[in-house]
Amino acid sequence: MRERRPLAAWVLALTAVLEQFFEAREREENQLQLIRDALTVLNDNADLAEFAEPITLSVIKAALRQELNVADDQPGRFLGGGVTCCAMVPMRSIPFPVVCLIGMNDDAYPRPRRPVDFDLMATRFRRGDRSRRQDDRYLFLETLLSARRCLYISYVGQNIRDNSVLPPSVLVSELLDTVNRGFERADGGRASEQLIARHPLQVFSRRYFSGDGRWFSYAREWIEASRHAGRGEQETAPLLAGELPEAEPAWRLQTLEGLARFFKNPARWLLRERLGIRPEQGEEALETREPFVLNRLENYQLTGQMLDLYLDRRPAAEVEKVMRASGALPHGQVGECVFAQAQGRVARFAGRLGRVLPGRKTDWLNLDLALGQFRLTDRLTGLTPTGWVGYRLAGMKAADYLNLWLHHLALNVMAPSGVALQSHWIAEDKDVILDPVAEPRPLLQALLELYWQGSRRLLHFFPKSALAYTQQLRKEPNMDKAARVARIAWEGNEYQEGSAERNNPYYQLAFRDTNPLDAEFEALALAVFEPLFEQIRVVDE
Repeated sequence: MRERRPLAAWVLALTAVLEQFFEAREREENQLQLIRDALTVLNDNADLAEFAEPITLSVIKAALRQELNVADDQPGRFLGGGVTCCAMVPMRSIPFPVVCLIGMNDDAYPRPRRPVDFDLMATRFRRGDRSRRQDDRYLFLETLLSARRCLYISYVGQNIRDNSVLPPSVLVSELLDTVNRGFERADGGRASEQLIARHPLQVFSRRYFSGDGRWFSYAREWIEASRHAGRGEQETAPLLAGELPEAEPAWRLQTLEGLARFFKNPARWLLRERLGIRPEQGEEALETREPFVLNRLENYQLTGQMLDLYLDRRPAAEVEKVMRASGALPHGQVGECVFAQAQGRVARFAGRLGRVLPGRKTDWLNLDLALGQFRLTDRLTGLTPTGWVGYRLAGMKAADYLNLWLHHLALNVMAPSGVALQSHWIAEDKDVILDPVAEPRPLLQALLELYWQGSRRLLHFFPKSALAYTQQLRKEPNMDKAARVARIAWEGNEYQEGSAERNNPYYQLAFRDTNPLDAEFEALALAVFEPLFEQIRVVDE
């Protein structure tokens, strides 16, 4: 038999279920409160009706479902209460105090009729056939007659591209002409001008907060913006002038790879990880030409894939087959020439790499370091008896120096047995060797402290410019000349404008047109790169 209880007992039981099994989170609190209110209404109605008979749970569920439907007001249902949103349909025009017609653009209403190809009646229109355009004209008249207190009509009046004037629907224009013919203004102007309100482009325009009844706003957050609008050009400021709140303690746990990614572009890391801003995201245009030649990125990817196959001891013929099957090579003889050039580069680099890294399989070490309030974890691969080895088939870049330095410090802090505390980076243009560090722990912890600062504010650290500044200063102790060299790397010149570091979209968004190469930049450049160059040995190729 189905259990029967008084309604009050069911209400208490269901309330207890809500409290025990549903955690009151901020996003779900409104839904839980709706259920509590519905239970309260059922209990109050039972008290008013003096209803005390025991009922089953199915009755409670039906009554609760109906009450929740009423409370939710059934949005989207025609005449469901409140504001009704619907299309203009014949015989549905019912008198309302306020009627709003939205989107009455010239190309939207009357609705264009696009007959299907097999509709022969569309090409042979006769008297008495239904006309959708005439139906829409009648619907517009019905809507005018249905508005009892207020009729609101809106349309897009300016072109979003060139700001040219766009006309409204021809029916709206006819309505305005009728107003002009039926009413006259004392100043001789058009009567319809008193009915038209042209809204500003920005929501923080001063006109919305001037007290005019035709333009108003309920958004208090735009008031301050409206007060600053129109003050003229001000001095350019970076995106973040102050500091963000300190990150959660979980952010103090970082991997070696994540730390290297941070120093590669601190502004990018802050905007992406803390603020969720990704300015480079967007739909990429599809290629409209056949790739007869490879660009720099495609060539780098090609040589990287070929190097992996060479390190696996694959013969050259098999490597070419794999590259052609993957679509990385252009067709025909052009692809053969591209492969021959890439093969020479890869073979030379693989020969140099083989002298330091005899095989692909190297030792690895689980990295887990506690450095002050930070914890650094990762899997340190590339270990050989002579130390750590890293490589990249390209010229030595600032990011390579940073990657080498971080791995070298981690290796020296861990100091595993059977592995020399030396690191070796092989680039296409040079070999870089780092000697053991006497006190690696404070240096690694200092880099983690810089990471923590960069998680709250924009650091003025730009690897390419900082490397140029440090190298020039070590070559010649002239700070002014080093600053000029760093500025060329940052801004570029007539010969290398395309490779300017400031062209990065994250730098453009974060620092805009400001000058970030200040005293902080110089201090950070030396703090990061100066200890590295004190341990470095370079073998140019």
